[in-house]
Amino acid sequence: MNPTPTLPEQTRRPRKGSALMLTMIFTLALGGLAISAIYMGASTKMLAKLYDRERDYRYAAEWALAIGKARLTKDTTFVMPDSLYVQLMNGQTVTDAGGQVVPKVLVDLYVGVGGQSSGQYGRFVEMVAVAYDNGGARHVRRLELQAENFARYAMFVDQWPGGACYATGEILRGRAHSNQDWKNCGSAPGVIHTDTVSAVGTVTGTGQYQSAKINLHPRINFPSVSKLSFMPGYAASAGLSFTPAPVVGAIGGSRLEFTPVDLNGDSAFTGAAEGYFRIFDSTVDTTRTRMSWPGNTTQVVTVLGTAQRVNVVNHCGLNYVMNIDAGGVPNDTVFVPLAVHDSTVVRYQWFRDSLQAWLGTARNGITSVAIRNARAGLTAAATPAATIGTFMQNPPAGQPIRCYPAGDPRLMPVERRASAPNPPTGALDPQDQRGGSDTTFSFVTLTGSWRAWPGFAGTFFTGATRRQAVEEPFLWPIHRTQNLNTKGVIYVNGDIWLGGNFRGRATLYISGTGKFYDDLTYVTNPASLPICQNLLGIITGQNLDIIDGVMTRPRRVNGTAAANTRFFDDNQDFVLHAVALTGVVNTSAVTGVEAFASGPNAGRQCTPVSGYTVTTSGGCINQSGGVITRGLTATFAGTGTGFAENRLKDACLDVDSPPYFPLTGRYLDNEFYEIDPAVFNSIGVAQFYRRMQSAP
Repeated sequence: MNPTPTLPEQTRRPRKGSALMLTMIFTLALGGLAISAIYMGASTKMLAKLYDRERDYRYAAEWALAIGKARLTKDTTFVMPDSLYVQLMNGQTVTDAGGQVVPKVLVDLYVGVGGQSSGQYGRFVEMVAVAYDNGGARHVRRLELQAENFARYAMFVDQWPGGACYATGEILRGRAHSNQDWKNCGSAPGVIHTDTVSAVGTVTGTGQYQSAKINLHPRINFPSVSKLSFMPGYAASAGLSFTPAPVVGAIGGSRLEFTPVDLNGDSAFTGAAEGYFRIFDSTVDTTRTRMSWPGNTTQVVTVLGTAQRVNVVNHCGLNYVMNIDAGGVPNDTVFVPLAVHDSTVVRYQWFRDSLQAWLGTARNGITSVAIRNARAGLTAAATPAATIGTFMQNPPAGQPIRCYPAGDPRLMPVERRASAPNPPTGALDPQDQRGGSDTTFSFVTLTGSWRAWPGFAGTFFTGATRRQAVEEPFLWPIHRTQNLNTKGVIYVNGDIWLGGNFRGRATLYISGTGKFYDDLTYVTNPASLPICQNLLGIITGQNLDIIDGVMTRPRRVNGTAAANTRFFDDNQDFVLHAVALTGVVNTSAVTGVEAFASGPNAGRQCTPVSGYTVTTSGGCINQSGGVITRGLTATFAGTGTGFAENRLKDACLDVDSPPYFPLTGRYLDNEFYEIDPAVFNSIGVAQFYRRMQSAP
């Protein structure tokens, strides 16, 4: 057998050029890396230059805004335009901190009013800085400034008298400032300050300073009457300007009473158009219009005197809950003056019948015997005054005595006209024989008349309101729903008494003196929801006072003993919801308290914070708002006198203000914005400002 032949071994030939290829690959890779590094390095330098340029543009814009803000604040000759803008810089070169010109950067600066240019609801200034080069805008920066409003101050004093000071028992919750010194006095713990206190001079004295004290603060100029010259015209165009009835001797005068109307019958006053006021022109003694009798220092209601007995029995009485609508449930509150209890007068015969039918047996501690005894005392010739005094000091249980000023609809039984003198004795028509409430409106009364709104031309009450149609012409509407021309300004050319329940947003400008005869409050507590629905500003040319009246202070009935002291209002403090600016005409005007150094001492403690008790006559001045006053005056002078201050700035006033309320002349940063340069280049500065501004 032949063996298998062996194949010859295949020879492997070396591959030519492989090393060269590898070398080229590595060379190219390294070259690419090198080139990439070169490009990346160049890009980094380019980016760095771009960032530097961007930084230069940003710096230029912010530099221009800072200069513009300084000019706006300090340059008293500068006048803001009514619309669009003015240009403060045009192609301005920019210097750095070293004084070197920043190359290739120019800046324009524009300033104009933002939002509603009329300033009705505050004033905003829009400053726009445009940094650019030959290629157009590169950085556009917008600064919105808010004009500081006097409404943000809880207490602002232009002139501080030498002997005035704040003491323990008083509280200022909000920003405080004095254009002279600020003085606190007394022993520890002192007045409570919850916010910054500043003074052009120094802040001195004992106090609880929960925020900063600033001495040598720049002066903030008090607003002048010329700054408010437009307001009477605004009010007149809306029919909200009037001159009060003159006071001749001790007769006359007018009272302004804010009153809401439940237009939609929802038992609330949250509708924007539900705010009104009404004006009563008096024809009787001013003490009855403002309820200030008596005016002597002892503050004693001496019902033994004939004249004062007439005031007491016709203006004071009790609120009864009766079934006057024949619905079977006693749910109608009826105010009955003391005089009406006198059943021998024919015009009050209806009351005897309805009250005795309602009583039957005792209700709320009141019996027919008690009423009958009261009537007997009022009609008995021998001891009428003594019985009235006893009745006022010891009314039936649960029925405290209340008093109301002349013209109030609740006084209808003694105010409604008939063929009778004052006090009335003639019979009333059957349709008029009702108790007093805000639905028994008479526009002409025995003590004066309510003034009709000159703009009334139809009807206000289109819903299920609780008011009578006869009352409509005498309601002055605040909101544009019922008054298309209103700008929220009310002007009083003279002196006026003030009180009531306010709904809406308005500024009341009084050329003379404003006098509070009663509380003036919002329809809802400023701290309750919904917040910021109501804002009221009050500006006076002269003083603004809380009067010494029976609806603001206690009285002693038929004697000076403490046991004879009674309050005849629904609370034992004075409550004010408003920001007030006093003295734009009179440089000596004050925001004060009439007869602040007098009593009587009712043992009323103003205790808003435990440990800071002070006993006064009228309790606390509980204010939510602020006081901007030309001069400072005391509000009490020791135990048992006047009122202690408990003022709280309404938080809404930090971001809002009553219409056209005066400005301090200072501007505060509100917000910064960056604007797309491409968009700005495309629309231009004029169109940009048009978009930011609304019609006045």
